[in-house]
Amino acid sequence: MHLKHLKLQHFRNYNDLDIDFSDHITALVGLNAQGKTNLLESIAFLALGKSFRSVKSLDTLKWDKAHGRIRGTVEKNGKQTELEVFMQREPEIKKVKKGSRIASPKSFFGSLRIVLFTPDHLDLVAGSPADRRRYLDRLLLQLNGGYVDAFSQFQRILNQRNALLKRINQGRSNLWELDLWDVRLVEESEKIWIKRQVFMDFLMQRLEEDYQNIAGTKEALALEYINHRNRFEEKLIAHRDMDIKMGSTGVGPHRDDFDLLLGGRSLKETGSRGECRSTVLALKVAELNFIEEKTGEKPVLLLDDVFSELDEQRQKTLGAMLENYQSIVTTTSKAHLKGLKNLTIFEVRDGQLKQV
Repeated sequence: MHLKHLKLQHFRNYNDLDIDFSDHITALVGLNAQGKTNLLESIAFLALGKSFRSVKSLDTLKWDKAHGRIRGTVEKNGKQTELEVFMQREPEIKKVKKGSRIASPKSFFGSLRIVLFTPDHLDLVAGSPADRRRYLDRLLLQLNGGYVDAFSQFQRILNQRNALLKRINQGRSNLWELDLWDVRLVEESEKIWIKRQVFMDFLMQRLEEDYQNIAGTKEALALEYINHRNRFEEKLIAHRDMDIKMGSTGVGPHRDDFDLLLGGRSLKETGSRGECRSTVLALKVAELNFIEEKTGEKPVLLLDDVFSELDEQRQKTLGAMLENYQSIVTTTSKAHLKGLKNLTIFEVRDGQLKQV
């Protein structure tokens, strides 16, 4: 799988951009605030159906424009597919297309698969549970139509249940109505947990070796998956009084987390900066390998100014990863690209690209 071409219209600071990508490494070099991350964001948008930086998709439109679009050409097994995201302010519209047709999320996800690595991800180990859930969902939504359906249904049912909890608290609905929503919540939650567990099992098998290779250590890295799957229906009932009081559901896949243990100690509590960053690199290697194992295809690797955040040894590890995938990298310094092969470089300045 390769991204062959990208066209942006009124996206962030790009008014009109056309760029062809090599099948190897493309580096976007420039000072901060010139548009490097914006371009990477647009590619991720084509894979994920939304921005990884903004909650509202329309925030990515050029501030003085009424509409904009992202178009990409993806080649897979010798066949090319056109993907498009179209956005409009008034009336508010966001459409995704595959080929010439408007696509459902289920058919759109997986058309372009990416592994994204930004400086924010370097805090993944010690960051919030929401960050780690986002890591899981961003991967699984690209891989499995069943996960897309279950995730969408779960979010809808969760919102309905939370609204009902508020009405019960206000005396406007009956307690027995929760039974109806709980049955559906349990059903969709189990589908999500089945898919998440497959990836967790993969991590448990591979993460230790990957970490030891990256960190140059023999310490054992283990993973603990924290969830409410066991006897979930009973937990929902036991938690009802608190849920009604709070007006939200306190147990379920939306509360999942995982902890990474090095030598038996929790890294999010006691991990050094170097240990946590080696672990994040190992998690990114796992993403790449999991996608490749499940699909038989290599994803596109997107790295946003990560080199400057890593020491020399981890930079070398990352550089070795790049050469095995179509990689699109941003950096403020060409020095970070030293030693990379099959490299195409573009200078980025104020939303304009120049190949060098």
